[in-house]
This record gives sequence, C-alpha cells and structure tokens, in this order.
Amino acid sequence: MNIKGILSKCFLILSAVFLQACGSGEKTFTTEQICTATIAATMGRDPSIIQVDSFKNNTVFLSYSRQGDGKHWKYRCKLDGNRAIWASDSGRWRTDKYDSKIIFSENGDKLSITEKYSDGSGGTKHYSISQLSNYSQPNN
Repeated sequence: MNIKGILSKCFLILSAVFLQACGSGEKTFTTEQICTATIAATMGRDPSIIQVDSFKNNTVFLSYSRQGDGKHWKYRCKLDGNRAIWASDSGRWRTDKYDSKIIFSENGDKLSITEKYSDGSGGTKHYSISQLSNYSQPNN
C-alpha cells in the first residue's frame, strides 16, 4: 500500500474515533428537559417541581406550584438553535435587547444553562440527565 492509501485509511479511522468520542452530534436532552432546566435556572427552582403540561407547535408549556405558598406559575419555552426563549403563560417572549439571553449546551449527560444579562453579568447552572428525567409527560 502506498503512502496515500495509508494516510487515507488513517484519516478514516481517526474520523470514526472522533465521531464516536463526540457522540456523533446526537442530542442527549429532549426539548422538554432543556425547557425544564431553563425555567428551573431562571426562576431559581428545583427542576423536580416543574411539570411539562404540553408540547404544541414547538412550544413547551410548563408549570409549578411554589412550595412556600402554593401559588401556581405557568410558563412557555421554545428553542432556537442553542438558545432557550421563555415567556410567562400570558406574557411576552423574552427576546428584547434588555432581556437576559439563555444559552444551553450539552456535554454527555450534563446540561448547562447559561443566563447572561444585558449588563454582562450572569451565571451558569448545571443539571444531570437524572435531575431532568422525572418530569411529567405532556398531555398533547
């Protein structure tokens, strides 16, 4: 085998190893799980209390009851690339230039939700797949 053939074979093997190591670009988390984590992070809540009510037209409808006083809160969430956008049940989508920007990223069974405010401040919260696997199934 000539050098070109050897290099070609090496390239194929390395490509296969790289794709396998990177998970071939497959998503680990569902839209519902990403939206649950987004609302949990944004509202400072434990994701276990957030319920997925439905998923219609690429929008996830979620809710939770606040543990302190039992008040029920409802939200909507949708994904745009690696950005999560949310709104209260009857409110506007948080897409204004002064609204925080929420970016999510997946790394194996870990999901990171990064919220950045217009003044440059912000933070990141991390969730495991097990923290987001217990949400209620939506009633489409």
